Amino acid sequence: MSITLNYELIISSDNTYEELVAEIFFANGELVVVSQERSPDQFEVSFYSPRYRDSGNATAAALAIDLDAFVAALAEAKQKLISLGARRD
Repeated sequence: MSITLNYELIISSDNTYEELVAEIFFANGELVVVSQERSPDQFEVSFYSPRYRDSGNATAAALAIDLDAFVAALAEAKQKLISLGARRD
């Protein structure tokens, strides 16, 4: 079973960041921000849950991960599931 995620992608100049960021807003209220704050060669992805964002302390509640490491982890997880034949019907 595959779930389609509805989202809106906005490139913005947010006051929280020095560089431009890509903001991905999902229909369920989740927000993902892709930035280059550490360096022009290193992207970082930050996850914001609506329950934390509405608490008034969104920056402290954000989970920030190196984008390349995150993509690699997703690819590895996908390959392991494929190799193990993990499939639910």
